[in-house]
Amino acid sequence: MSLLFGVALLVAWRQFGLKQHAMIWALSFMSSAIGHGLRIVGGLMPEQQYLTAMLACHASIGSFALLAWGFRLRAGRDNRGVAITWIVSTLFILVAWAFQLTEWRMFSRMATAIADAAFVGIIVYTLRGATGIALTVRRILTVYGLYISSVAIAAWLARVGGEIADASFIVVLSIGTPTGMIGTGILTLMIVAADLAKELKRQARHDYLTGVLNRRGFEEEVERRIALRHTPRGIVVVTDIDRFKTVNDRFGHAAGDTVIKRFADHIDSFAGVDHLAARMGGEEFALFLSRADMKDALKLVETIREGVPALFADCESDLPITASFGLAFINPGESFSSAYARADVALYQAKNTGRNRTMVADALAA
Repeated sequence: MSLLFGVALLVAWRQFGLKQHAMIWALSFMSSAIGHGLRIVGGLMPEQQYLTAMLACHASIGSFALLAWGFRLRAGRDNRGVAITWIVSTLFILVAWAFQLTEWRMFSRMATAIADAAFVGIIVYTLRGATGIALTVRRILTVYGLYISSVAIAAWLARVGGEIADASFIVVLSIGTPTGMIGTGILTLMIVAADLAKELKRQARHDYLTGVLNRRGFEEEVERRIALRHTPRGIVVVTDIDRFKTVNDRFGHAAGDTVIKRFADHIDSFAGVDHLAARMGGEEFALFLSRADMKDALKLVETIREGVPALFADCESDLPITASFGLAFINPGESFSSAYARADVALYQAKNTGRNRTMVADALAA
């Protein structure tokens, strides 16, 4: 079963372009499958039992280490704690096995369980404040970590001359380990599915070239903000790059894409948290300025406009690359689309009167 989870995660990572943590999780479950396979081989080949038992311990530690590594990577956290725990536990088991220390089997079992529980603890700590499926994973792994800790206690009790027989330890090990790994595998796949759905939703709302909102995402987000505030106030800014077709025709689409990206980054840098920036199509972009009066909006837009030529100082163009802007208030009772249309008219007025300038729709109407 662990092997199937590993293959499923690896296929999902390759086919859907998932982030690296999905591949790390795939390796985790494959390592778990290797550990189960080594235990079976040890039962079939008693003369190699010590070797396979040692390797199975490493496989178990590697599986949980990679699982924790993936969760830390997904959360954008460093993995120093995971790496240190992995190295120390691995070295301990290698030394115990190489020198055949007294009760090395018991010590290796305890070290493995303690390390596995530590990795689960790292995951639980990493998921603090989680919601949704990640919160469910955190709760289940908390219980699973407590079970793994009981395995360490059982390993001590099963030492030579201990309180329980070795067979009893095997029973304790077998009760929760497969169930825990299957449950973790299912939940991990659910996290990957949720992340994939989130990414697909993001892609549907963002422009693939620039990373800013696309038309759909922009309109949805503006409508959402207006609904939350219960008053349709704000300023719509429509802008596009002057003579962009000339840039494309003379320097090629690759250069055109570079111009588009730089311009998008430029206007997005002024959007901040309160405002929104979007690519509406081609070389046309838009801004939604919330909680702004026209005087402040004009000052901001003029700052943006005046900074455009400097973005392309390295471009070999006969004329400086500039942009034109049109602004419109969203008036009380007016729809966003109506205000956008008025801002668009203002933009084309700016184009028709010489480009590289800003026009206000309300001023035109007046």
